[in-house]
Amino acid sequence: MNNQKRFNNIETQNFAPKQTPKNKSNTNYAFKWTSIAFLVCVVLFGLMYLAVNADSIGLPGVSRFIRKSPMAPAFMPFSGKQNILILGVDSNGSETDPFKGTRTDTILLVSIDKFGKSVNAVSIPRDSKVYIADGHGLDKINAAHAYGGHDVAIKTIQRTFGVNINHYLIINFAGVKDFVKALGGVPVNVEKRMHYTDRAGGLYINLSPGYQVLDAKQAEGYLRFRHDAIGDIGRMRRQQWFVRGVVEKLKSPDVIAKIPAIIQAMSKNVRTDMNVYELAGLAAFSKQIDMDNIQTSTLPGKPSNHGYVSYWILEPQKVQTIIDRLIYREEPQPLSAEPLTVTLLYSK
Repeated sequence: MNNQKRFNNIETQNFAPKQTPKNKSNTNYAFKWTSIAFLVCVVLFGLMYLAVNADSIGLPGVSRFIRKSPMAPAFMPFSGKQNILILGVDSNGSETDPFKGTRTDTILLVSIDKFGKSVNAVSIPRDSKVYIADGHGLDKINAAHAYGGHDVAIKTIQRTFGVNINHYLIINFAGVKDFVKALGGVPVNVEKRMHYTDRAGGLYINLSPGYQVLDAKQAEGYLRFRHDAIGDIGRMRRQQWFVRGVVEKLKSPDVIAKIPAIIQAMSKNVRTDMNVYELAGLAAFSKQIDMDNIQTSTLPGKPSNHGYVSYWILEPQKVQTIIDRLIYREEPQPLSAEPLTVTLLYSK
């Protein structure tokens, strides 16, 4: 009976949920952090806008500060600009790995502006005397890859020239012939008569001047030839002209059928941090480039001998002017009456 009464009493009780006062402190806390997150987003998007459009809205100083700050790598993809380091290596023997412990025969810094549809390229002389990153001391810049692969090479170039490198592409020089063969030849305007024979090295060069499509063997001779008055500097200019020819070839419609052979040649002879999607994007972008708007330069300096070692001593002011103009795309500030060694790649 008592249990029945207790049950009846429970049934008559009001089980409606109690109305608890709102926790004002929690509401204020959430509002505070939502506001902070919103402000951070506004600032970040504002910085991105400035990084991309500061020049066009009349704030070149702001643009220069952002591009040369540690924030630059994060904002460069939004601006459509990328810096790609191209390194050419050669094996020390038939049984060695060309991508390990080798010096770089070619160092080319390529700046791409997808919105501006332009490409600039700066050749860095391989004998340039610089401080190698990670405590390796003074040496030729081409030794950086031998000391620590692409990582040390990138650090050395970034610290020496104050640039940000987004991607790297390392090419085994022996594989250039495979790549040219896959492309079906590369168009180049050979600037002069080239004749040289190295039986020990298996190198036979016999090229006549004029616009022509070089096959794999001819391309190797063109890129290796260095027996002229300006020595290695002339060879670097030919490398720049060869890159122009590759870009021109990639724009031709018949390249589509050759893509499988090109991919096979690259997979054997190229190392890069770019994925297939990024490489395909570069190939697609190459078709939009105005071939008469590709600017190139070789970093200026003068030869110097230190004991038995020959170095290329860079001229800091002129080097900085070229970096500002071709990599950062700033208007040049004249330093002297001497013209800059910035060239416009000639067409056929």
